Amino acid sequence: MKIIDQNYINGEFKTIDSSKRLTLKNPTTEEDIAQIYLSTPAEMDEAIHCAATTFESFSQTSIDTRMDILQRIHDELHKYEEELIDLAVLEFGATITTTRRRTKNAINLFLAIKEELKSYDFIKKDDYSITIKEGVGVIGVIIPWNANLAHLCSNIAPAIALGCTLVIKPSEFNALETQAFLECLHRANIPKGVVNVVHGTGEVVGEILTKHPLVNAISFIGSTKTGKRIFENCSKTIKRMTLELGGKSPTVLLEDANLAEVIPHVLSSAYSNSGQACHAGSRLLVPKAKVNEVKRLLLETIQKLKIGDPKNEETKIGPMINQTQFNTVQDYIKSGIEEGAQLLCGGLGRVQEFEKGYFVKPTVFICQDQTLKIVQEEIFGPVLCVLPYESEQEALNMANDTLFGLSAYVFSSDETKAYEFAKQIRSGRVLINTAASKAKNPPFGGMKQSGLGRMGGRYSMDAFCEIKSILF
Repeated sequence: MKIIDQNYINGEFKTIDSSKRLTLKNPTTEEDIAQIYLSTPAEMDEAIHCAATTFESFSQTSIDTRMDILQRIHDELHKYEEELIDLAVLEFGATITTTRRRTKNAINLFLAIKEELKSYDFIKKDDYSITIKEGVGVIGVIIPWNANLAHLCSNIAPAIALGCTLVIKPSEFNALETQAFLECLHRANIPKGVVNVVHGTGEVVGEILTKHPLVNAISFIGSTKTGKRIFENCSKTIKRMTLELGGKSPTVLLEDANLAEVIPHVLSSAYSNSGQACHAGSRLLVPKAKVNEVKRLLLETIQKLKIGDPKNEETKIGPMINQTQFNTVQDYIKSGIEEGAQLLCGGLGRVQEFEKGYFVKPTVFICQDQTLKIVQEEIFGPVLCVLPYESEQEALNMANDTLFGLSAYVFSSDETKAYEFAKQIRSGRVLINTAASKAKNPPFGGMKQSGLGRMGGRYSMDAFCEIKSILF
């Protein structure tokens, strides 16, 4: 069993000064795979002071220097890409096909940001003023367990591009992948103190990070509940914030949608990452006259989805990350049954063919009531709610009847019609006729209680900037 007992501070692996630790299990087999030691507030404070001191010099480095650092990190991660994939599958249980694609995209972010850096408008001049964009300073980053490497890369790359320094609290549940990533970072020989990583819980070291006066900005990806706590903490020192929070994304099938073609995309979105995705299309809005046909197609398609070992190339749905998340999803399924939603398939309990592993049955509810708990709250598991509508105006009202606004999906045979509908959805992102766009680094973030700010390519760099005007 692997032991993770070191933070990464000032370019060195430093032994954690605590006896508190957490045992990680393989979610597929429930076997113990690692123990991670949990840091103290003093260790987080040390990392923050290191980042603040380093910022003074790193912020003055040249663009060429930073471009070279981005290239070196990319190259080193690329060498160990297969190891990173294997570790993510082992400790998170994401399917290997999803993990392979996500890992490659995450590593390539360093090249994408390097390319953006070549033409980024740091200085803009006119007759009587000069406007300067400069790095915000020390960025505190808190990331979740459902896309660990992607979130590490999407924060580190733009921060380095702007000459910022970072203190990162990764999820405790991704310790193996994080350790492998840090070893790559160390071999890339980046300047000491630019990236600092402290293992621990949000209640202990996360609190220090979000309240600390030397931290200039916070980038957080996670639940809306935790985001509200971070918002409150940051307000004490008026920190800049980028918050990518929860979602309850609608998938809208317009009247002319080709259902046979669309349903696989619907389930691909709803069960993305085994449902453990903030952008999952977990509310399916269907014309009332087509509900029976949709039910039939959903059942046929779900029966073909392979559930099981995430290392198998054909697997589409893996386990929940741990027992706690499995229990959470079970509670929601129980709530849906008790509140009177029609259970189309799935339901309570582990997938029958597995004696071990946190495998939730792919579940579909038919819901006549928008106020049900399973319709309004983020479940973070493979649970889809089907909601009939009478008119497109009602569909739009239902799509927007949520506290969240992270993602949405619209399907129609008429792309122009879908676009006009998409413009009216209150969401940071709307996908038309697909569950996975091929767009390169579009802005990503939410409206309403799905967050503040945007990440992705140039937008990530803008999020980590301060703007200064010099006037004549």
